[in-house]
Amino acid sequence: MKLLNEMFSIVGPTGNLVNVNERDFSDVDEFTIRLNPEHIIYKAHFPNHPITPGVCIIRIIRELLELKLGVKLVLKEVKNLKFVIPVSPIDDPEITIKWNLKEFHAKGSVEGNDKIYTKFSLIFEKE
Repeated sequence: MKLLNEMFSIVGPTGNLVNVNERDFSDVDEFTIRLNPEHIIYKAHFPNHPITPGVCIIRIIRELLELKLGVKLVLKEVKNLKFVIPVSPIDDPEITIKWNLKEFHAKGSVEGNDKIYTKFSLIFEKE
């Protein structure tokens, strides 16, 4: 199951949501996304104080890299991963995922509102 368009949507430069079927993302090195606070995962994690699970953050990063690279990926190795601040779809509904990419090694951060939520160094491979 994809999280894209269920748990999150991509926000374009004008603030509108992007239709991923109508855009080439190969030139994109950062994505701003809008979290869906009504997604079922937030009902369990946690009721009345939702936060985005770390595994979902990793999955979001993977799905965005798949859009950029145009290939299906699997996570091969977690070189470094630090969850600095929890991501709330209520308090911080829009976040930006930034990375430097070498082959399938993505090193970057999840940021928003002048905060860094997550730092990561992840290695993927083609599925």
